[in-house]
Amino acid sequence: MKVEQFLEQLGLTKNEVKIYLSLLELGSTSAGPLIKNLGMHRAAVYNLLDILIDKGLAHYVIQANRKYFEATQPKRLFELIETKKKKLEEQENLLKELLPQLEVKRSLSQESQEGTTYKGKKGLKSIFEDILNYESSEIQVIGVTGQFKETFNAYFTHWHKRRVNKNIKLKIIYSKQAKKLKREKELTLTKIKYIEDTNITPSTTILYSDKVAIVLWSKTPMAFLIRSKTVHESHKHFFNMLWNMK
Repeated sequence: MKVEQFLEQLGLTKNEVKIYLSLLELGSTSAGPLIKNLGMHRAAVYNLLDILIDKGLAHYVIQANRKYFEATQPKRLFELIETKKKKLEEQENLLKELLPQLEVKRSLSQESQEGTTYKGKKGLKSIFEDILNYESSEIQVIGVTGQFKETFNAYFTHWHKRRVNKNIKLKIIYSKQAKKLKREKELTLTKIKYIEDTNITPSTTILYSDKVAIVLWSKTPMAFLIRSKTVHESHKHFFNMLWNMK
């Protein structure tokens, strides 16, 4: 690393570095040689000298009514490092005090949301595999008529076995028209509710974790997965309303 780069990392500007290094090279000098050596405006050089004096990196003596400037010993640079350390410690302590306020602001900020579209059996499997990542949870499903089993066959049975092994409970709301199918009645850790068709959505809605999956069981099945606590809670409220209907 070059000396100039190091001095800038300590907090000196490029021009301050130029003045400081020139002072080291020239020794005790009036402002004239500095101005000539650096090609800077007279006022700028005097201003930079004042800054270096404030930082303890330069000083002057008066001889024959003229100021002669010189750099202080380079070991004074350690004082800049100590100053930076103290400032960092102060900032760290201040951050500790302000952190609770920042966390509150973060929690009150707008929730991040994601939406992803999946197509085909492979896409839907991605969603069903994601569901199994949340052990000892509960899945809530609205608008089922048995398409999961029809579409996936053996995977349907295998998936439910894995669900039970992970202690994931399942609540399903069927339409009364589908009651005669009794397709999932034998499933473990599963509760089923039947309601009038007019209250059922035309697609299948699956609620789990903080996500909502809306599945369209067409020839090429499609699904839209939303990750949002707000959207999930809204659908969960609707599900519970239907579930508690007499």
